[in-house]
Amino acid sequence: MSIRKVAVFHCTARVGSAWCCAEGLSVTLAAMGYQVMDCGHPGAGGPPIEALRGADLILLGAVEWYGELLERRYGADWAALPMPKLAWYAESAHRDDRDFPFARYRALADRHYFPAAQDAEEFGGTWLPFGADAVLFAPRPVPKRHDAAFLGSLYPKRQEFLRRLGLPLTPMAPVADPDPIRSFARLAEAYCSTRIFVNLPALSRLLVTKVTEVMACGTLLLTPAMDHPSGLANMAQFEDGRHLVYYPPDRPERLRALIAHFLARPEEAGAIAAAGRAEILRAHSLEARLRRLIAEAEALRR
Repeated sequence: MSIRKVAVFHCTARVGSAWCCAEGLSVTLAAMGYQVMDCGHPGAGGPPIEALRGADLILLGAVEWYGELLERRYGADWAALPMPKLAWYAESAHRDDRDFPFARYRALADRHYFPAAQDAEEFGGTWLPFGADAVLFAPRPVPKRHDAAFLGSLYPKRQEFLRRLGLPLTPMAPVADPDPIRSFARLAEAYCSTRIFVNLPALSRLLVTKVTEVMACGTLLLTPAMDHPSGLANMAQFEDGRHLVYYPPDRPERLRALIAHFLARPEEAGAIAAAGRAEILRAHSLEARLRRLIAEAEALRR
């Protein structure tokens, strides 16, 4: 039987969060022609169980942020729902600052999809990296106001890295709007306003959502290689020097040299940026990820 109606639970998108595990799921599914029941975050209530019974599929985006609330909201009725349930996580189970108890959410879904390759192996699920909304994150006709810039939270790990870097990077101001689509459109404009976007070392052990989003915007991305051995497999999604450029997160002097190199060679920088966007459109869009999820859910219904 063909899936037509999809109920989507997700986090509330904010700039810096994973659009592809929040409202972006519902927006993209609707654009693909599916009937979407946007259930939002269960902390805000969630639809009654009777409404959920009308869905052909339930999709849980970033379930690690609200799994307990979902259990409290629906109790034993959740397990009795007959349609497939898929969970697509938004974090790595192990971060520099905390661990997530992914195993406790096993009963909430029939299939579990992880953006970190090592988590798919550890928890017996499927590796499904983030996909970029290639409609929202796309080249935009804005002036190039910065040579090299970053955008993101400045927690101590990043503050120390910037101190060691010794090179002034432009910190782009967070962009926000009450409407989430306008908010993320402004984020895309920010990504397009710099010649080089520098992704700073993160606490998570995966390729964060900025990677695919910046690449989809057609901006050259310099992003840290995984600094924990468990996360190395995640880097295989993209070819270093062809789609993006990885830098060693423990060698800020290497990042300094890369920035200088590409600012002096705009044609080379533009070629990598264009190849990066083309690769996103070829294989790493949010629509492509959702088509895979829908196909696997339909197989469960047979």
